[in-house]
Formats: sequence, C-alpha cells, structure tokens
Amino acid sequence: MTRLVGYTRQLAPELDTAADVAALTASGAVRVFVDDGSADPRKRPALTECLAFLEAGDVLVVPSAAHLSHAVTHFSATVTELDARGVGFRSLTEPAFCTGADRAVDPARVLAAVEGLRRRLVSLRTRAGMASAAAAGKRPGRPTVMTPEKVAMAVELRNLDRPITHIARVLGVSANSVQRALAPLPRDPDSAG
Repeated sequence: MTRLVGYTRQLAPELDTAADVAALTASGAVRVFVDDGSADPRKRPALTECLAFLEAGDVLVVPSAAHLSHAVTHFSATVTELDARGVGFRSLTEPAFCTGADRAVDPARVLAAVEGLRRRLVSLRTRAGMASAAAAGKRPGRPTVMTPEKVAMAVELRNLDRPITHIARVLGVSANSVQRALAPLPRDPDSAG
C-alpha cells in the first residue's frame, strides 16, 4: 500500500509552516516532517530523518519543490535518489515534478517547472539576503556620497541662498546628490540674510 509522507521547511523567517503542514495532512500524508528553515540540506535534521523513514512504494509529498531543495541540482539529485529507491515524489503546487509509474513525462512541462523552481529559489535567496542585510543595518544600493558633515554644510550654504550647483562644486559632489540630500529637509527661513 502506498504511504504518503510529507516534508516542509520554513522558507523565510516571517513564514509559518502551519499552512504547509495542514495542506500535507489534507493531501493524505500519514506523517509530516518539518525543518526550521536552513537552506543547507546538511543542516536539516527533519529532512535527513524523512529520507531515512521513506521506504519503497512510499511517496514523498512537499508543498512545492523549493521546500525540498535549495538548488535545482540538489532537487534533481534527491528526486533521482528517491526514484532509485522506489520512492515517488509529489509537489502539491507543481504537478510537472510528480514521479511514479502513473505519470507520463512531458519534457516541455518539466523544463518549464525546473525554470520556475530556479527562479523561485533565486528569489528566496535574494529576499533572505536582503532581510539579513536589513537586520544588520545595511541599506541596498550604492553608498551615499553625502556624509552627515556634507549634508550639514549643504544646509548652511542653501540657507545662505547659494545655488545647488555652487554647493555641489564646494562639496565635490553632483548637483543631483545635493538635491536628494536637501529635498527632505525644510529650509530655515531665519538664517537667510
């Protein structure tokens, strides 16, 4: 008899796995393994336990292929290993990835699904990196040329009614940089002569 076994992991710190577990249980999974979120498969004890738990004839069910793997190559190797052991694979959101004797393979659908998986994994890694950088106090993009000292000097010069181009020359930056730095700051009407 075919036994459905579920696996999921937390894809991002702000995402909860409760909905995934509910979907896997509703799909018929007799047991669901859950990891806390590491993208590195060597740091996912529930995945290791799940793969050891699976027997020939079982089907591994995941909410999406991204929950199983951090990279397309790892995903492919894992599904190939499962197939060699006689274990099927099913993604609840990507039917093109489902394996088993009853599945007819459409290469175009599989390639489209692999490309979709690749894009989703890149997006997940990018968002995780941006969240990590934000938590460390870093902002995305080029660093500003307008240091707090230059902004203070620009404010003083602007309050003396100096043109933006003059301020930019004095500070050694572009006029656009000066305008961006001064735009959110109110002009001091009392300091102008």
